[in-house]
Amino acid sequence: MHWQVEHVPELTGYTVEWAEQGNYFLSRRNVLYHSRDLQPPFKKFAAIDAPIWKEVASTFRLAQRLLRFQVTNVIPLENGDVFVTFDKSVGIIRDHKYHNLDRLIRPCRVLRSACAINDKGSIFFGEYLANTEREVIRIYKYSGGTLEVVFTFPEKSIKHIHGIYFDEFTNSLFCLTGDDLNECQILQTFDDFKTIKVIGQGDETWRAVSLLFSEKHIFYGMDAEFRTNHIYQFDRKSGEREALGKVNGTVFYSKKIGNAFFFTTTAENAPSQTENSAALWHVDKNGICEQIVSFKKDRWHTTLFQFGTIHFPYVNKLKDRLYFHLVGVKGDNGVFVLTSQKQ
Repeated sequence: MHWQVEHVPELTGYTVEWAEQGNYFLSRRNVLYHSRDLQPPFKKFAAIDAPIWKEVASTFRLAQRLLRFQVTNVIPLENGDVFVTFDKSVGIIRDHKYHNLDRLIRPCRVLRSACAINDKGSIFFGEYLANTEREVIRIYKYSGGTLEVVFTFPEKSIKHIHGIYFDEFTNSLFCLTGDDLNECQILQTFDDFKTIKVIGQGDETWRAVSLLFSEKHIFYGMDAEFRTNHIYQFDRKSGEREALGKVNGTVFYSKKIGNAFFFTTTAENAPSQTENSAALWHVDKNGICEQIVSFKKDRWHTTLFQFGTIHFPYVNKLKDRLYFHLVGVKGDNGVFVLTSQKQ
């Protein structure tokens, strides 16, 4: 199978947040749009409340990046509501109006695709904060219109939560934490965090931001600052790990097309980085890793104006293609589509 990447100029400035045949959600700054075919013009779905000065400033792309004025998760629910995380807020869109969720103890970011929705329709997410003082970190559950804290990591235990992911093969949730040595953990729960099983912890080989699942394995890329990053395959039955291949940098995001697994590296100029580029990697059914395309970091400051990243939709239900959006690299704010070409 050969994979081809094409630029989609008509989507420039938009991020595809949910990709399903006949049902697409896109974001542009603090506005969500809906489309049946991804052909502009797009129908405005809702605007997320934000200070006017931020809305005006963020019409300039660098200001948008500086302010992190962007959507990170969009999840349509069965009752017609849409769950959204934006900047440091979490809310619900109902009847095309945005409502902040009550009971969020403090503003917090949630990384892209880092919310889990389980088989009962409950959504789980964790706090992603700078947390230099190592205060407590919370996991929330949103269910039946109510937000509650279901687990709290004690002080001095972790820095933050990278993501929570639902494993449909075992009906369980996985939680990924970081950043320093013993703070790097992959955890599993079968009962909504009443009890937790440690899959692995203790060094940067267990530091991950996202997971992908198959019937027999769990896949993830390392998010290591100080050691070479690899993509790992974890065997569910034996509990053994296998490094499938070395990649050019820290891995943030991952997504599937059928049985094909895709991972993106991040241009953050970490000590472990072999080149300051964001790249898209493919892992085939035989565990072979291959870089498909890479994008060099742009000239703007990494910390102030965001790392160079490749953003996937929260869900990709398309069987033959995957859209992605560029941030902080040459071609910033552009959208591309990955498609398979049979050889």
